[in-house]
Amino acid sequence: LLKFIHVIGYLMMGGGLLGVFISELRAFQTHDLRIFTEAAHYTVVLRFSLVVPGALVVLISGTILIFYLELGFFEEPWLVGMWGLLILEGFEGNTLTRKHILHSRRLANQAFESGDLTDEVRQRARGPLSTFTHFLDLPIFIVIVYCGVARPETWTAVVIAIVISFVAA
Repeated sequence: LLKFIHVIGYLMMGGGLLGVFISELRAFQTHDLRIFTEAAHYTVVLRFSLVVPGALVVLISGTILIFYLELGFFEEPWLVGMWGLLILEGFEGNTLTRKHILHSRRLANQAFESGDLTDEVRQRARGPLSTFTHFLDLPIFIVIVYCGVARPETWTAVVIAIVISFVAA
């Protein structure tokens, strides 16, 4: 039951991150005010209705699983990779990414009220650091899933996967 709940949490988190990724990509590519505003809205909705609750389910069920299965928090590279990246993702998601999506939504709402989507508004909605960290979410999530499924026994495999995720972002 705990493993099932853990998987459900990952499905919520992954589905939400994928939806956010597509929504943000759509906002970055459009010049249409309606699509830009809609994408900003869906980014916020997906983040707070799927990603955040999914991450909490994963965090709680994963912690219980570690104790129940007597794995130890620092015993296996794959396990440290999973919970370490989840904590990193949570910290980054609740600081930079959260600030970015709320700022983008605010800009989209202002543009919608004025009736004009300018290149300046589009540029202000895309800060370089926040955009990078936002598009890092999905590759890091994939590394977390890789650690749980493949259970690499060496730090080298975990580090290579993390480096690949940064390059992909």
